[in-house]
Amino acid sequence: MDIRDRVKIASLLSEYGALLTDKQREMLSMYVEMDMSLLEVAEEFGVTRQAVLDAVKHGADSLQKYEDAVGKVALKRQITAALDEAAAKDATLREKLKAVYALLEG
Repeated sequence: MDIRDRVKIASLLSEYGALLTDKQREMLSMYVEMDMSLLEVAEEFGVTRQAVLDAVKHGADSLQKYEDAVGKVALKRQITAALDEAAAKDATLREKLKAVYALLEG
C-alpha cells in the first residue's frame, strides 16, 4: 500500500469509520494512520498477520463502497478546491472561509 492509498483510506476512515466493526476500524487505523506494520497490529490483537491483512483489505473495500454510494469525501474535496481557488483571489474572502473549512472538517 503506497502513501496515496494510505491517505485515501485515512480520509475514508475519518468519514465512514463508524460503519466498520470496532476491530476493523482499530486495525485499519493502526495500520494506516499509525503506520504500524501488519505484524505489529497482529501482535496487538493476538491474531495472525493474515487475519490483519484480511481485516484491512475488507475494511478498505467497505469504506470505498460507502464512498461510491455516498460521495461525501469527493464532494468535500471539490468544495475545498473551489473555495481555495476563490480565496486565492481575495484576501478578505480567505479569512471568511476559515470558518467554512472548520465546518467541513467537523
